[in-house]
Amino acid sequence: DKAGHVNSNALGLWSPTSAHGSGTWPLSPSLPITHPIRIDGPPGAGSGVPYFYLSPLQQSVGNLQENPHATLTMSLAQTNFCRKQGFDPQSPLCAHIILSGTVTKVNESEMDFAKQSLFVRHPEMKTWPSSHNWFFAKLNITNIWVLDYFGGPKIVTPEEYYNVTFQ
Repeated sequence: DKAGHVNSNALGLWSPTSAHGSGTWPLSPSLPITHPIRIDGPPGAGSGVPYFYLSPLQQSVGNLQENPHATLTMSLAQTNFCRKQGFDPQSPLCAHIILSGTVTKVNESEMDFAKQSLFVRHPEMKTWPSSHNWFFAKLNITNIWVLDYFGGPKIVTPEEYYNVTFQ
């Protein structure tokens, strides 16, 4: 179950597209940059929507203001599953999911859920400096690929993804 795969991971790698080619981040514009990021929650009851706690001081947030598209990757290698099964983290048997879409700030109606979702799994976030102007955001998923066996990824529609029933 794909949404469960997202909910079982508290950490993902996300790649917004670099919008800056000078200054403190000398990457060429249009190159993706990858950052670890805390996501989703609460454990066992996530919505499948990846929520983020972001600061304008993060380079990736500046990039999102120029281009809101991002890709988020999570792997079962981040859990004990693959190690217990003897799967190499790069093996397709050590499943991973790739979500892409646009990152937006959450609206007022979603704020409490986003806050609860992140803070229940990552309580240290509550103590991060308020001077960094943290805010809650989410990935509006438009494309999903699941690699869980040899032969290439499976394409999953957002409708299929969100209609998964947890067992």
